[in-house]
Amino acid sequence: MDDPVQQVLLRRAMVRDAERLEQFFRGFTEVSFCEWQDARFLRGVLLQETTTAYMAFDAMGEVVGAVIGGMLGTRGTINHLAVSPRHRTQGLGQRLVEAASADMKRVGVLRMFLFVDDSNLAGKRFWAAQGFCEPRGEITFERDL
Repeated sequence: MDDPVQQVLLRRAMVRDAERLEQFFRGFTEVSFCEWQDARFLRGVLLQETTTAYMAFDAMGEVVGAVIGGMLGTRGTINHLAVSPRHRTQGLGQRLVEAASADMKRVGVLRMFLFVDDSNLAGKRFWAAQGFCEPRGEITFERDL
């Protein structure tokens, strides 16, 4: 039997994918996708040179994974990553992270960061397996604009 992850096509997300990206990310309670992150907003994000975004499609053309992040100087961030349940633990999330990481490395990003909800234990395990660690002695401040 063929490996389902090998049958998955990874490609860079484009502006025309904004609605599909929004629908896909909204399907996951563990993805902190804000109400204002609609297709219109995503179209603007996807137009930016500093955005890295990839989508994964199965043989039927259905979205089964996606990642979106951004870069600022020597730092990059993964804003959202999701993989459909039937494709988890098969390396697809890692492929998506590697694609985004390669984009960042190509333009000189030296450190990546991301946020994981305290209660998302599976997410914490996944990111630790990708080489990310929880910073010690730092706290994050944020505000909505």
